[in-house]
Amino acid sequence: MKKLMIALAFAGFGTVASNAQVSIEAPSKYTVATNSFWSNWYIQLGVDMTVQNPYGSRFFGDGENDFHAGRTYGVDLAIGKWFTPGLGLRLKGNWENGAFYRAFRNYDHVTLTPDGAKGGYAAIYGDVQFNLSNLFCGYNESRVWNLIAYPRAGLIRDFSVPASETFSPVLGVGVENTWRLGKRVGLYLDVAYNFIANGSGGSALSTDGYVAVDFGVQFNLGKANFDKAVTLDQYNALAAASDAALARLRADLDREKAINADLRAQLAKWANHKCEGRNIDGGYVASAATSVFFDINSSKLNSKKDIINLEAIAATAKASGAKVVVTGYADSKTGSDAYNQQLSEARAQAVADELVELGVNRDNIEVVGKGGVADVEPYNLNRRAVVELK
Repeated sequence: MKKLMIALAFAGFGTVASNAQVSIEAPSKYTVATNSFWSNWYIQLGVDMTVQNPYGSRFFGDGENDFHAGRTYGVDLAIGKWFTPGLGLRLKGNWENGAFYRAFRNYDHVTLTPDGAKGGYAAIYGDVQFNLSNLFCGYNESRVWNLIAYPRAGLIRDFSVPASETFSPVLGVGVENTWRLGKRVGLYLDVAYNFIANGSGGSALSTDGYVAVDFGVQFNLGKANFDKAVTLDQYNALAAASDAALARLRADLDREKAINADLRAQLAKWANHKCEGRNIDGGYVASAATSVFFDINSSKLNSKKDIINLEAIAATAKASGAKVVVTGYADSKTGSDAYNQQLSEARAQAVADELVELGVNRDNIEVVGKGGVADVEPYNLNRRAVVELK
């Protein structure tokens, strides 16, 4: 039953492979296998610089409120996932604090609202990422530099105004560059322009928007790459291997069926041996032949049922004193004539030795080697020794 189940499994796979060869096309460099949900996650940690807003200056400057007066510093943290080599999602948080801008710029040039001593802002963004390198050049897990573009939407809180006026929606676009340092770690440089939609007139964020430049380290989690889809040649090779395994299994099944059929026939002849044998001292000696089968290039008995059959013949031979003829054969489709002759004699001798072990007088055993033959089908059944009483 186990062999039958394996045969059915191979047969099903072989059928699928055969059908697929007709309809499948060779995958391109853009084709990859689908990964699980828990694959291709990453975390980013970095520092950033924001220019233009949120501290009341204009991008091109207007007196004291110039470009430099609109520069602040902060930190950012992001988590993301690539669903395909070209498409991913990222959730990113950014925090600017007054302590940073006090440390890195001239505080006297800053125009602040009444709560400006608190300084800074916090923002959270959702980015839809498009890896342009993979989309246009094909996926390559060893590529050092990747160019990524994304639109974003989010929410920002300005710490320089009263709490009731702090939150504003944000829309933006950006470009990210990543550099691969190893399988698990890399660097990133992120530049984005964020548009602010704010209805509160008192907020320092009520002007056009701001540019954010982020730089940091990226850590890849779990399975960090995509597997290339199997090529048509690989698929065909796999199908051919499965077909060969299926053919071998079918041959083994056919051999088992043939052995079982032969045993049934021998049992039927033994059951009626009185009609087919000859009388010796008031008894009857069966003349039906019994076959013992061997593996290719082997003269070793490897089946318990063969020993059982020989025990029955040995018991009859000892009781009657009849002669036993053991004739060995080889498969003519394999090996040279000289080798097959030697192998057939070795097989006959192995059976004769077993009969002697079972108590048959060696002088009553005749050993004959017939060499390579093709008497029966399938051809592997010619690898046998036939035992007869005479």
